[in-house]
Amino acid sequence: MNDLELQTQRLTLLAMTADLVDALREDRPSAEALVNAEIPPGFPDAELGGYLPVYGERLRADPSALGFGPWLAVSRDERVVVMNAGFLGKPGADADIELGYGTEPAHRNRGYATEAAAALAAWGLAQPGVERVVSRCDPANAPSLRVLEKAGFVRRGEADGMLLWEWDPEASGL
Repeated sequence: MNDLELQTQRLTLLAMTADLVDALREDRPSAEALVNAEIPPGFPDAELGGYLPVYGERLRADPSALGFGPWLAVSRDERVVVMNAGFLGKPGADADIELGYGTEPAHRNRGYATEAAAALAAWGLAQPGVERVVSRCDPANAPSLRVLEKAGFVRRGEADGMLLWEWDPEASGL
């Protein structure tokens, strides 16, 4: 199905293609066929759903953006989409890419976000033009703070009420 796929211990990570974006927005059965997995009711959430049209157009205009947007994480055992994660775009002038993620409520507290964040950070850092993988997190979001720490991100400061993190391959254990 996918032009860009990563495997972790329990997950298949699929970079969202323009065809998948269209299917998620218009035809759930087609989207499930593309990812070969069940897509939970209510997926995507409002945040990702609002971003998909923008990302789809960006990807059509610049196919090299594949991978620098959202990815789906499919549990290989259950054949269900358990989360989305990904980057907010290609590296900018500072050579950073920013990682974000969200786990479906029924699949939280299983380590999926940590597994996906570490794998995507490693993929991102290996891309040409990328020097740092960063993330931001609300200080009150304790589960997300744990994910970042366990995935190998190191806190680097604070700005605009958010904690700033940078992925450190040494801290990740990869």
